[in-house]
Amino acid sequence: MGIGKLALALSVLVGFEACGATAQEDEAQVRSADAAFWEAYNACDMQAIAGLLTADVEFYHDKTGLTTSRAAVVDSLRYGPCADETLRLRREALNDSIAFHPLKGGYAMLSGRHRFYVQERDKTERLDGQADFTTVWKFADGRWRMHRVLSYAHGPVPYTPPPRTTTLPVAVLQRYAGHYRSPRIGIIQIAVAGDHLTLTAGSFIATLYPQSTTRFFAMERDLRFDFETNGDGLSKTLVVYENDVVSERAMREDPAAREQ
Repeated sequence: MGIGKLALALSVLVGFEACGATAQEDEAQVRSADAAFWEAYNACDMQAIAGLLTADVEFYHDKTGLTTSRAAVVDSLRYGPCADETLRLRREALNDSIAFHPLKGGYAMLSGRHRFYVQERDKTERLDGQADFTTVWKFADGRWRMHRVLSYAHGPVPYTPPPRTTTLPVAVLQRYAGHYRSPRIGIIQIAVAGDHLTLTAGSFIATLYPQSTTRFFAMERDLRFDFETNGDGLSKTLVVYENDVVSERAMREDPAAREQ
């Protein structure tokens, strides 16, 4: 290889290395700015939120549409999720889903998936849903700022049932079998099916596995069931939880009364 070709190859290599180093620095800075923005979002810190948006930011949301300008985006948060002091919305990224893409001209892109949690006063925080996002960041006025934001594919989080780690004797399961009456949905039938229970309420059927002696979970959706028992261990009340909130209380019916 001639001296000229060698010099050219070395200059190209140095250029690639410099670009790689710059991209790594940009990625670290963008990820840090992104973390700062969402920390401010979770705290409803409007001043910090505004500082991480460009003046001409555009926010696209599949449920609420387009919001333009820094002031409008800040107001949408101030008078939206941050308006009710009895309720707090918390955003959490699924870190394994986040990807960084450098863009020419002082821009960069982050994309991934995030989840949102809701906590009402005096209640346990609950998972509210998830969405995909794509954010175009712009290096403006000496720092990285959100420039174009897309939030889409909002919906419930796919349910993953907990592991089946508890097994109860059939004799214990039989204590819970029977008919329960709910004021809202009517008769709920509980039956033993091998090592678990089945629940039938109208056209809805669920498979229930034990988490403890008296608590069960559904395989099909995020439901929990507590059997409240009397002194002899026979259940008297079925309490149904959805998203950790009581949705039904059904009283056990006397079999003799049903036959009359």
